[in-house]
Amino acid sequence: MGASASREKFRESVSALVEVDVSTDDADFWDELWKIPSTPEEVFELIPPAAARRLRDERFENLATLFTQATAQMCQIVETPYNIYFDQALNCVRVLTRILPFLLEKGDLGDADENVEQLCWGTAGNVGDEKIGLMVGGHGDKSVTSSLPHAGTGVGDDQEPLALLVVHAAMHMLFLPQFTCDFHESKEQSGSAGLFARSEEREDRDMRAEAGLTAKTIENGVSLVPRPTSIVWASGAGINGNNQLGGDSSSRKYDKNRIEVLRLMLAACCDPLFSPADEYNPLASRWLAVATAADAPNAPCLFYSLLNTVLSFDPSAGLGMSDTQVQLVELSTQVLAALLDCGLPGNPEPVQDGNGEPLIEFEAASKGGFNVFRTLMSRIETTKELSFIFKGFSRLLRNVYEAESSYLPGSAPKLECFQELLVLLWKFLEENPLFMNHVLTKCDVNELVVPICYLMYKSRRDPAQIGLVHICTFVLLKLSGERSFGVSLNKAFKQKLPLDIPLFSGGHNDLLAITLHKLVVNGAYKLVPLYSCFLTIICNISPYWRSMSLVAAVKMVNLFELFSSPKFLYSGENAHRHLALLLEVFNNVLQYQYQGNTHLVYAIIRRKDSFGRISSLTLKKAQEQCHKVFGDKNSVHYDADRARLANGEAKGVPVGEALGAGVDSGEKFQPTEAWLNELKENLPLETVTRLLQHLVPVVDEIVSSKSGVVDEGEILEVLHEITMVGLLPVPHPIVIRKYQPNQYTALWFTAFMWGVIFLRNQNLPMFDGKCIELFQVSVQEEDVY
Repeated sequence: MGASASREKFRESVSALVEVDVSTDDADFWDELWKIPSTPEEVFELIPPAAARRLRDERFENLATLFTQATAQMCQIVETPYNIYFDQALNCVRVLTRILPFLLEKGDLGDADENVEQLCWGTAGNVGDEKIGLMVGGHGDKSVTSSLPHAGTGVGDDQEPLALLVVHAAMHMLFLPQFTCDFHESKEQSGSAGLFARSEEREDRDMRAEAGLTAKTIENGVSLVPRPTSIVWASGAGINGNNQLGGDSSSRKYDKNRIEVLRLMLAACCDPLFSPADEYNPLASRWLAVATAADAPNAPCLFYSLLNTVLSFDPSAGLGMSDTQVQLVELSTQVLAALLDCGLPGNPEPVQDGNGEPLIEFEAASKGGFNVFRTLMSRIETTKELSFIFKGFSRLLRNVYEAESSYLPGSAPKLECFQELLVLLWKFLEENPLFMNHVLTKCDVNELVVPICYLMYKSRRDPAQIGLVHICTFVLLKLSGERSFGVSLNKAFKQKLPLDIPLFSGGHNDLLAITLHKLVVNGAYKLVPLYSCFLTIICNISPYWRSMSLVAAVKMVNLFELFSSPKFLYSGENAHRHLALLLEVFNNVLQYQYQGNTHLVYAIIRRKDSFGRISSLTLKKAQEQCHKVFGDKNSVHYDADRARLANGEAKGVPVGEALGAGVDSGEKFQPTEAWLNELKENLPLETVTRLLQHLVPVVDEIVSSKSGVVDEGEILEVLHEITMVGLLPVPHPIVIRKYQPNQYTALWFTAFMWGVIFLRNQNLPMFDGKCIELFQVSVQEEDVY
């Protein structure tokens, strides 16, 4: 059958399913349907969203048979993996990938539907089991369903729901010999603990002890070792071996099949898309619970396959990379991020048997919300593995600017999955305590800072990239809470980025400050809620800033002038908090790093009037300035920045604290005596005031002695030689503001991650935006099929 003929035959079969009732006993129709040659693109094109929904709502029996038979054939290929049936199995995978999201629209987190519930999760007298038995055994034989592991549904193996069978069959098919991997190892090899990579060294034990993690030994539990190791797609974390992703040509032949089954896994995990953000429960999806349960088939192998496939990829290999390989890397990133986003965080406390093999206690594994993938991630603990993970992240994130600055355009493939990579990086920083410590003490954290600054700087004006700037900000805020981060940023910055960034001679802390300054003065309006985060990051690193460049010093003082201007200062009763953070930055630098920061000292002296205006502010003056900028109290004229803030960002997701209070109240802010007293109390002006009192006369004297013509270098030299010991106030304790996890940021990450996955899967449109509730989607009307 030619390509055009098979396409037309498949179109006719889909039309029949949508238009008429097709008997489950019509063997000729169903057999022919599964044997029609097709491609993923054809399946998605010939089953448009309108047709899939009509099938679900008007011809549910046809959909039930389609779903059941596809599941049955996947179970059959797992039981008897003969390559003559691989094409037919792929057809089943493609059809399920297409229809599953439309079933989940009526699933656990969507609009519940009794028919969908019974089809996917029915167990008592499940017609699906009977159909599967007829498909694979001829007489209702349950051999296939009983062979698949049980995921704790509380019923017998002969009554496993179809949803569980689909997920488990997909996880089996990701490691099917000659389909997605080579033949398995022998049982002797598979049972050997010696192939597991976690050979412990003293350095690893010391690192665990420093983090307060103590190993616990038990006799029995659920193993976290990937077995057999030969089926893991790439070496890196979790296993030993020399088969790197870029060089293992024998593994490349399976990439297309891996991509197809990973798409099915992603479709089976898309429950969160159909929950309103303010109602989302990360424990509510049974589909995700099955995929992340302790007894999910090949879970350790899948975790390390996805992780190693992503982090061993080297874009610098250039022209040797195929589009299929890049696609596998990007899809692996998305599936891994989705699997790590549900359930409860893993416990990083090491648990092992007498041989040192990592285990999960049966009691912990059986608790609701347990996620084996989050546990595996939190338990990675050797220096070798942690270094592999860090190097992978830094190499892939560097690609965002290295691909732009290549001498030969297109010589290095540009990965588009940097947002998903940042989600994974965040999850490692948040849930693996050893990784955070390793990055800050054993690695050059600046390798992460540079691409993050690049992405923030480049995306600052693009409304579609607001989420990217948010996640970069969260990562920097998390890192800035550690002293080691601030110290590491003093390393000299010598790279040239493909950006219009001003030339400066300084460290990575200067790069960070210049980037955040640019986001404030030249960023999108929706970045306003992040201003406090930007200033907190700078404040956290300021006590360790040894030498601020001239460019960074000028920009920091410019920010003070900006936030002390009437437009910002009177935009809300809490707007002065930005000034308090900036003053704390200046105080930290002046009191702890004075000798190396004459540029900042001179910049403050040159803008002394700005500080003087704030310290001498009176209520009458404040009210006059507020009236001059914003008009009468009853005026409805709003500042454009704040007006846009009032609209929010995403359906049901909090946008965070606005620039000032009263944005939605309908009343203009008016300075009061209480507000002025609070401002005076909260602004730590004493250090800067004393600095100006002692140094302004010195600088004025130098200028007058030179008749007004003086080189700035001379002034800087004099300032450097002056000691301020005993003149400035006693140094205050260093205050570090650390990121505190909360349900709102967790919800934001879920919405952001699925928004990225939704947008990145539009070439083959896996998800239709019409029924998505997790975030807002603008959908064009389409013709009914």
